[in-house]
Amino acid sequence: MADPHVEQAQDKFVATIGSTDVTAGDMLYFDGTDWELADADDNTKFAEAMVVNSFDSGDVGVLCRRGIIRDTDAPYTQGASMYLSTTAGDVTGTRPTGAENLMQIVGFALDTERVAVDIKPLHEETINLTPITDGTAAFSQTNDFTGVLLAAANEAAGYTFMVPQNMVENVIQYLWWCGKGTALDASDTYTIDVSGGVDDETTSATTDGIAAAALTVAASDINRADVSAAFDATGLMAPGNIIGVDVDKAAEGSGGDDPIMLACSVVIRCV
Repeated sequence: MADPHVEQAQDKFVATIGSTDVTAGDMLYFDGTDWELADADDNTKFAEAMVVNSFDSGDVGVLCRRGIIRDTDAPYTQGASMYLSTTAGDVTGTRPTGAENLMQIVGFALDTERVAVDIKPLHEETINLTPITDGTAAFSQTNDFTGVLLAAANEAAGYTFMVPQNMVENVIQYLWWCGKGTALDASDTYTIDVSGGVDDETTSATTDGIAAAALTVAASDINRADVSAAFDATGLMAPGNIIGVDVDKAAEGSGGDDPIMLACSVVIRCV
């Protein structure tokens, strides 16, 4: 943008500008100390505010969450959604195309000179995944709950999903199962392995997992385990990654007390 300025700034506040000089209309994020240029190349640098005027590094500047960027060079396409750019601080009418770029819509073009900016706060999304069998296990039902029955050691259930491209933070993951008429004690155990990657990477590009844990549940009850430790590896839960989840029955306890694997729930924060 050649000569931008910000009009009708709303939700204004003052904050310390970080290590880089900023220009009116730049997108900024808070790094825990001060405010730096937001960048779609890194989903931890999502836009949280827009700078109202130009300020030098270290200045106490005025920021806002809503307003209008005006550029008399008319660089915009009317009606276009405007994304946070992979050029730090910028907005763009072109959706970023990098494999793990953050897709954050920060506003839309009112006309060729003006962009209406409305930076939303983070919100949570939950992805619920239905299990499939790898062929070693069978589907089964108890009452109204249908899933993959892990009846013997080494039988497995799997889940696959793509991390939403507007994801900025991993929150928690749950694994759900139920009993099939008989209580499960701690002698039935499972392991969970998670892999992730993008186009042209191997299916084990980034991996994580949890060692054997008990599949306990009362007779015909539902149980839930926090398995988020299996999703913690750096770069695993990244925007656009395809994720594979493998749940194996590691050990078979006493016969007839097998679990039916139900959903895997993935909770994330998004822009």
